Amino acid sequence: MDTRPPSAEITNGLTTTADKIRALAQANYDRTEISKILGIRYQHVRHVMLRSGLTGGLRREAEAEREPIEVDGAPAPREDAASTVLTEAGFELIGEWTQDPESLLRLDAKAPSSPGVYAFVVDDIVVYVGLTLSGLKTRFDQYRRGHKGQRTSSRINGRIAETLRAGKKVKVLVATPEPSEWQELPVNTAAGLEVGLIEMIRPSWNIRGAG
Repeated sequence: MDTRPPSAEITNGLTTTADKIRALAQANYDRTEISKILGIRYQHVRHVMLRSGLTGGLRREAEAEREPIEVDGAPAPREDAASTVLTEAGFELIGEWTQDPESLLRLDAKAPSSPGVYAFVVDDIVVYVGLTLSGLKTRFDQYRRGHKGQRTSSRINGRIAETLRAGKKVKVLVATPEPSEWQELPVNTAAGLEVGLIEMIRPSWNIRGAG
């Protein structure tokens, strides 16, 4: 049984299409339903929801968390990129990975729950760049646990732990860029940023076969 309020009741008194989209999304109507109710393009509904930070109607899409990008180590030589390349562009330092006496990883900060791009920094050099669609907090929890059934999470957990045992710090930078559009079509800015950074920096932990 559908327990949601009728759509007409939700949108009553609202004057702009964007307000109606937001109200319906907050009432758990998904983007396909909102498009039909308001008689507008599906892409427009999605764009408004993304710009408003509403992911409820995008849940099925967000669940398809993809593996972080890996790149080949050859043929071009790789130049280490300083973390200032990211911080000067707007990335925020939120904390560091730590290890407790039982060798369990911890992040000494409260990670944002929003989707975004993240980077790990060792000796002020960017060693890893990734993207999360499900939320930064969720993604970092996966790295913290390092479940063997999750290949990348287990691998990065091992790299972090190894680095900490060597007496080095692993800092965490994050960015949550706003979605954009092209020709009135939605663009996932964060996904494009991740790809661009990995192609430019070629971080050592993203290089295939590097460990």
